[in-house]
Amino acid sequence: MKSLYLECNAGISGDMLVAALLDLGADKEALDKALQSIPAKGFEYKISRVSKAGVNCCDFDVILDEEHANHDHDMAFLHGNDDAVVHSHE
Repeated sequence: MKSLYLECNAGISGDMLVAALLDLGADKEALDKALQSIPAKGFEYKISRVSKAGVNCCDFDVILDEEHANHDHDMAFLHGNDDAVVHSHE
């Protein structure tokens, strides 16, 4: 049995975790199938190789379309300010 222990007491970045799991050998086709099954619109993703600090590694990037990219209204809701003015970045 193979085990992976993640120490996330300081938080974890989802895109960086996905990239690390792909570098560890996670099935890219299985990931693609799972992401295509999500009944949501407005996003795409890109998997590429990058060099960061001299290390060649996987990069997983979620790209939101213009309609979904600005979530200032979500932050107002999370902080209990239902009457907050939402500013558009158009």
